[in-house]
Amino acid sequence: DSDSQFLENVLASSAQHFAQKNREQTINRMKARLLNGYYVNSTPPAGYKYVKGHGKVLVRDEPLASIVKDALEGFASGRFGSKGELRLFLQDQPEFPKNNKGEVTHERVDVLLKQSLYAGMIEAPAWDISIREGQHEGLISYETYLKIQNILTEGKRVSNRADIKEDFALRG
Repeated sequence: DSDSQFLENVLASSAQHFAQKNREQTINRMKARLLNGYYVNSTPPAGYKYVKGHGKVLVRDEPLASIVKDALEGFASGRFGSKGELRLFLQDQPEFPKNNKGEVTHERVDVLLKQSLYAGMIEAPAWDISIREGQHEGLISYETYLKIQNILTEGKRVSNRADIKEDFALRG
């Protein structure tokens, strides 16, 4: 009857309102943590892990942190002439996480190179939160991060060297 339909609609609208309100509160809390310099994603990036502190706080996760640091500094210094060479370096590291095919993808390398988090910074452009100092230790300096970003925006293309292997240790 009409009364039961009205009651059902009211209950459905009430549930929808509570769900939307919960979403707003969650986003506001996440934005507040970002503004205070804390990383808010559920899974930490490669090289970091969460520990309990003021909520969840990022700390270095060795030996992966050293591998990521070596990769980023190597790219900034020119030791790796391209993203492809960096991908091959990460592919050869047994501790570095791979996809389900056992490979490091080009997309994974792009994310690694573009993340300001590795310089100890936090940003969330989707939420209009500009880059700021984070509450975690960076793996590289901010200057190194900016150097990597300059290399990426210049768009220099260098082909991968086929002879960078253990047999040719002094090359590259």
